[in-house]
Amino acid sequence: MLYFDEAGYTGPDLTNKEQPYFALASIRMTDDEVACMKKDIGYCEWGKELHFKGMYTNPHGRAMLDKIFNHPLMDDNHVLPSFAYKRYCIYANIVNILVETMYYNQGVNLYERAKNLILANGLYYFATLHPNKDLVTEFENFFVTMVRESSVESIANFYRTTDKLMYNADTKDGFFEMLSEIPPTIQYIKEALTDKKFYIDPTIPLFSVSIQEWYKRTGEKDTVLFDSSEPFYANKEFMEHLRDMDVPETVVGYGKEKHVYPLPVGNMEIVKSHEEFGIQLADVFASALCFALTPREDKFMKYQDKIKSLPIFQNIKLNIAPSTNDFIEERMKETAEIDPLDFLCEHSDEITPEKN
Repeated sequence: MLYFDEAGYTGPDLTNKEQPYFALASIRMTDDEVACMKKDIGYCEWGKELHFKGMYTNPHGRAMLDKIFNHPLMDDNHVLPSFAYKRYCIYANIVNILVETMYYNQGVNLYERAKNLILANGLYYFATLHPNKDLVTEFENFFVTMVRESSVESIANFYRTTDKLMYNADTKDGFFEMLSEIPPTIQYIKEALTDKKFYIDPTIPLFSVSIQEWYKRTGEKDTVLFDSSEPFYANKEFMEHLRDMDVPETVVGYGKEKHVYPLPVGNMEIVKSHEEFGIQLADVFASALCFALTPREDKFMKYQDKIKSLPIFQNIKLNIAPSTNDFIEERMKETAEIDPLDFLCEHSDEITPEKN
């Protein structure tokens, strides 16, 4: 059984300064392991639902957290954390939604030789260094609004602000060159935007790579229990279509990021956290990861350092965040026998939910 829960969800506000990170954690445990861990940590004596946010602020709660984090079952074989840096997600989605759609229609694969990563990282770094912070914030917010609303006004606002940023006196030549990829995408905007409210939310991308990682490790198509989640609920039918594709198991993608289709997962159910101990554990790890990643200057800084040092949070490979130069250089060398976009487009009739 796989138990999933998220932390740091702020809806459309991807530039939220109080909560810059989103985390998704999954716990893989058998019923016997759940019973064993409940007994070992004194869960019944604890007598209430496990919530990291309500536990780390007091000695009694931190003592229970220590029992959880130090339990032998809470290792790499049972816990899989992942995270997204929300501000970077904006630039990754500008590339994936707008620029990639344009190039795909022109017969160019933006994912070959990591061109998508180079552009997303370049846009992000230039934007964060730009002196006109207000204009950059306007650019970011208008993109998110455009994707969420897809209205004529929101589209006009985004492309108008893109032009303002391009021709701003403080915009460097390299940034101008990268931004110049955006205006031509307007001719493909109807195709690029969908009516999915949670199109740019990181929940589903992180869920998908987590499922792939568990399958790679175990070879099992596990049943999934997910805590109540708007994005997961909105995309559950789509994920089920990916799972139920009538095709032989096929490996697609590039290098270490290869995926298997049909989606290697069993039944997927949305449950209430107070009814599932595994969901509560997932909450603890997802919330603890957000706690560890988010800068703070208060009396809990020392405890934050302790959480940061946990072995499970070292070198988290499942993330949506700026890439290192070494990673991009390695990714540039990788090739794909089957391109994931081509594969999914070829089978689009099977994975597109019917509209009522």
